[in-house]
Amino acid sequence: MYVTIRKYSGTGDPKEINRVCMAELLPILEKVSGFKSYTTVELGRDAVMSIGIFDSKASAEAANASAREMIGRHLAKLLPNPPEIIVGEILGQG
Repeated sequence: MYVTIRKYSGTGDPKEINRVCMAELLPILEKVSGFKSYTTVELGRDAVMSIGIFDSKASAEAANASAREMIGRHLAKLLPNPPEIIVGEILGQG
């Protein structure tokens, strides 16, 4: 299993970011083969993080491409800065 973590800084309203992600991005991710879950987290200090879990690295990478397109169309004003992106294999899960 693989995880993709995106950390955005200098963001707009985190509740609006979450609303758009759940309405626009989640349906796209659910269509990616190997998608498991997607979570958004308010970090405070104008920062938001998203966590996506996938069956494989290929699924995570496909989702990343879809996320970039959706964010450019729907969230550019709320997420004006490029994210720090971390993709890695899940070694253990409780």
